[in-house]
Amino acid sequence: MLIKKILLNLSLYIPDVALILFLTEEGVFVPEERSHFVVVLVYFLIKISLHNIVAFFCFIKPYSAVKDILLQFQRGRYSMADSAHVLKPSACFGDLFELLRSTGRYLDNLVGSQNDEIEKFRELYNNVILSANSYFVVLNARDEVIFANKSFSANFRYTDDEILGLRLEDIFYIIPGRFSDAIDNVKKRGQSAVLRKIKLISRRKISLIADIKISRVTVQGEKQYIIVMDDITSQWRKDYQISLISQISESLQRDEEVERILYAILTAVTSGSGLGFNRAMLFLYNEQKKILTGKMAVGPDSMEEAVQIWGSVQNEELNLLGGGPDAPPVLQTNGAFYKQVVTSNFAINGNTLFADVFNKRAPVHIYDAASDPRVDPETRKFMDVSEFVVVPLCSANKALGVVVADNKFNGAPIYEDHVELLSIFAVQASLSIDSYNSLSSVKERMEHIQAKQEAIVESEKMAAVGRIAAHIAHEIRNPLVTVGGYARRILQSVKKPQKTVEDIEKAASIILHESERLEKILSNVMDFSRPSPLIREYNNLNDVVKDTYYLLKNVLQERKITATLDLEQKLPLVKSDFNQLKQVVLNLLQNAMDATPAGGSVILKTGLTETHIYIRIKDSGTGISPEAMDKIFDPFFTSKITGVGLGLAVVKKIVNDHNGEIVISNNPEGGCQFSVELLRPS
Repeated sequence: MLIKKILLNLSLYIPDVALILFLTEEGVFVPEERSHFVVVLVYFLIKISLHNIVAFFCFIKPYSAVKDILLQFQRGRYSMADSAHVLKPSACFGDLFELLRSTGRYLDNLVGSQNDEIEKFRELYNNVILSANSYFVVLNARDEVIFANKSFSANFRYTDDEILGLRLEDIFYIIPGRFSDAIDNVKKRGQSAVLRKIKLISRRKISLIADIKISRVTVQGEKQYIIVMDDITSQWRKDYQISLISQISESLQRDEEVERILYAILTAVTSGSGLGFNRAMLFLYNEQKKILTGKMAVGPDSMEEAVQIWGSVQNEELNLLGGGPDAPPVLQTNGAFYKQVVTSNFAINGNTLFADVFNKRAPVHIYDAASDPRVDPETRKFMDVSEFVVVPLCSANKALGVVVADNKFNGAPIYEDHVELLSIFAVQASLSIDSYNSLSSVKERMEHIQAKQEAIVESEKMAAVGRIAAHIAHEIRNPLVTVGGYARRILQSVKKPQKTVEDIEKAASIILHESERLEKILSNVMDFSRPSPLIREYNNLNDVVKDTYYLLKNVLQERKITATLDLEQKLPLVKSDFNQLKQVVLNLLQNAMDATPAGGSVILKTGLTETHIYIRIKDSGTGISPEAMDKIFDPFFTSKITGVGLGLAVVKKIVNDHNGEIVISNNPEGGCQFSVELLRPS
């Protein structure tokens, strides 16, 4: 009965228990029996187990589907089409499925729009990189090209497939040391490098001058190196050409040697910075033989030599007309190309292309020498190249020769701007040649005139020597005549005892006086012809004047001439030769004394101006005549009865040696004034 009550209570909550009670009422089994109870318990256990198993399998599939959806979300995939049939029937996961589906749809739309934007940016990036004028090259860690934009490939004549995997040394003949060192530094340090004016020459004979930037990036853990090249060849060449033209123009004004100028012009034509031609030739007109003869040539003999020259040129700013380390190399005259040019000539009345350009004075650009009817067999054989340019040399409507240029080794095309610039250089060469020819003519005339002048000067020298000799002879003759006469008197006195001692003493005194006069004449001549060297020390001009004054003070008193000193007390010291300046003052004071009669006056004055220190000697004498004023400092000119005429010439020379000047003037009240002016110390 107890079991039945328990079952009855459970039947209110568990349907299966109600079923058991129903079966009991119908007499299927009797619960009071223990065996029947066990049966009921086993039934319950089986029923619960089956229910849980079914419930588990109904849950695990939607759970796995949700987990799979979340994993796909994590990978960036937001579609749930594969899981829809699993989740939709499940009531417990229905809300979750709808939430996941709306989230997935939103994320899918968001990712799609972002992919569109990324694709647009990628397309824009590719267009910019691939079509940019700058050259882009990307290297991997093994220095192999993994990317190059179209500008780079097209300029250096590679296809996109050809250039991938190449190294820089496979693309370029010469890699300048600055370039390779910069790449190594970027690899080691990771810092970007910027290089200016790097010259590169490709193995497909393309050259350029570029500004280069090198950077390092990391892509998916691998280091890559981006090289960006900005081609500045055109602008650089224009600037360089303007500089060269300016240099050549300046050299013309300085009358430089024509050979040097012409070589500089041809060097500019063939330099990478100039016009970039491989070879340049100059032919000049020989008027006597009526031919164009090879004068000069600049260029290599082979492709190997060309590469060596291109690679050795590191300084693109050579001063082609200057000296020092930047000067151009000496013209090489031992090459086969140079010898070929200078041993060739073309008749101007012949049927050659060079003669035609010379006679018509118009440039010619030959694109294909083999098929162009203007190219004669002689010129075709001489040039041995398909494309070249011939430009005439003309000055003042006069033909002087031709300049020829080509790209024999790199095969680079010649453009019209190259022809125009070559014509400009040809004009410069023409001016040089014409200037040289005119200068040669002028030099010949100058040499002829100079020869005549030298003959005239020599004649004047002889005349001057004659005048000097006559003057000295005249000055010396009078004392010698006197000396000779009184010497004979002395001899006679010795033979005639009646002569007194007084007569002999008088004659000897006159001889002594005249001998001293001769010594003075010779001393003046020696002082003028061989002056003593300057001994420069710091001196006060007041001391010079006072020493000279005291030396002649007694003479002034004897001649009854009043002498006055008017000295500036604040004179700066002057670097000068004391004794020579004393000689100047002595000569001027003696001249003043000789020109001043008794009762006259002499004033010795020193003073300052803004730029000079001066000594002035003013007398009240007779003054100087206008005729003598212009000649007074000339050697051997004198207005005195006695004297050689060298005193003032010596004064003038000493003052000049001190970088000073001497000024002479007549005083309104009579007499004259000499003013010695020396530069005032700064």
